Amino acid sequence: MFNATSKTLAAIALAGMMLTSCGDKDKDGATQLYNEGAAAVEAHNYAGALVILDTLNARYPKQFEIRKAAMRVRASAMEGMALDSISAGDRVLAEATVRLDALRPHFRHVDSSVGLDGYFLPEGVSDKVMTATGIQARVTDKGYFYIVANVQGRAIGLNSIELCQGGDCISSSQISPARIVKVEGSESASFNPEDLEGIGAWLESHPGADKVVLAGSKGKVPVKMNAKLRQELLDCYHFSEALQAQRSASIKREKYERMLATARDQLANMPSTEQEQQ
Repeated sequence: MFNATSKTLAAIALAGMMLTSCGDKDKDGATQLYNEGAAAVEAHNYAGALVILDTLNARYPKQFEIRKAAMRVRASAMEGMALDSISAGDRVLAEATVRLDALRPHFRHVDSSVGLDGYFLPEGVSDKVMTATGIQARVTDKGYFYIVANVQGRAIGLNSIELCQGGDCISSSQISPARIVKVEGSESASFNPEDLEGIGAWLESHPGADKVVLAGSKGKVPVKMNAKLRQELLDCYHFSEALQAQRSASIKREKYERMLATARDQLANMPSTEQEQQ
């Protein structure tokens, strides 16, 4: 792989030397950008090289020969960027996989009703419909952390939840009344990841969190947060982060593998520097 890249860079450098000034202002400008792009590739500044080559194409559309020569530089920049990104992504993927391997034995998957997505729960947590006032942390199949809240036997217009450590509290976003499920005088609602922004990080920094407040338009209901509930919330948050990190790293790797294949296909099908000179 190193030898192939070195040969490509040598070809770029040789082609750059062939592009000499001839007193034509546009050609001189295009040649300068070409050489800057080639130098950026040699310095492994692949993103910078692509910016320079985009400028070359946009600024000097009539410099066909120089733009044609720059296609090889662009393909080499794409190849280098893809290789660097795949290497970095593999490290992230490996780290996320290690975290998941440590957490997965402590979770079980719950297959939900027909037409609804399943979810993950910490081992030992009941998947039965909540019949007491409180909250339950869950993780979706796609790795998103969310919380189900239930107010038993009261109608408070449930619209948010608060977590507190003494007088220090953090609140979810308020949800619309349309998202409240009412059954026999009780209310329940799911708070999605976007509703819970910052709550996971807050829990990590507040080991003494001791209270949940179910808040609504008609009142509030406090619930004690014991160590078990706090740990379940944190475990779900960490499991969610690991699942999302693994999923994101896998998607990015596929993206850069496609970029690498495209770049190498372009390089393989371009005439050699010697052929271009003939």
